[in-house]
Amino acid sequence: MIDPDPMTGTSSGIRTHFSHLSTIGAKVIESSVSSHSVLLGEILQLEADIGAWESCISMRPESEQIADARRELGFAAYAACCGLYRLAFSGIRTFLELSFAAVYFSANELHRRQWVADRRDFSWSQALDEENGVLSKKFIQEFLRDSVGEASFYAAMAARSYRHCSQFIHGKSAVTKDLPRDMRFSTDALADWAATARNSAQSVLFALYGRYASELIPGDAGVLGATLEHSFLHLKSVRSILGLPVEG
Repeated sequence: MIDPDPMTGTSSGIRTHFSHLSTIGAKVIESSVSSHSVLLGEILQLEADIGAWESCISMRPESEQIADARRELGFAAYAACCGLYRLAFSGIRTFLELSFAAVYFSANELHRRQWVADRRDFSWSQALDEENGVLSKKFIQEFLRDSVGEASFYAAMAARSYRHCSQFIHGKSAVTKDLPRDMRFSTDALADWAATARNSAQSVLFALYGRYASELIPGDAGVLGATLEHSFLHLKSVRSILGLPVEG
């Protein structure tokens, strides 16, 4: 990003190098926010919604993973606004992996302890396994039966988002060929990232809803009701659990 300089290896040169990148990033952020404020605002709102669930399960061991996942989403948003698009897509994939693992481990304490102790791995295929995954019929039925019929839509959304992010991580030409070669604003890249981040966050929010709603609502309805209304008011199971009229 900067032409080689014999002073780069000195403290002054290193400081100059990264200060220059920071200046470039600030200019890209200005363009990103000016042109995509609505999309970016939606991502920040979804992040806050995840934070509401995080607060409600703060005493549970898996809450730390939800906090880590949410942090990754925030860093990914910052990277996207700076023009670091490949890094931003990588952040979404990590966000998905940590979020779905946390929900899975919430029902598998032995597996969680083994994972924390590095005696067990957790793969994305496990997260979306049709038989035992977080959004499988068997899993959702045990925690929120009324939402079983709605889970497959969000499972498919999560799978598409994860695959799309993976293409950037692996450098697949079909998706990376049009990315800027340096820190530069790209309206198409940012819009693509924001759409993927939105879908990813909504799939995570549905997983949290399916796992915890029956335990937390109506007790925490005041905290969680707004988050459910923001993304899922069109779902019959959400309207029912919030005591709202259900059409049809």
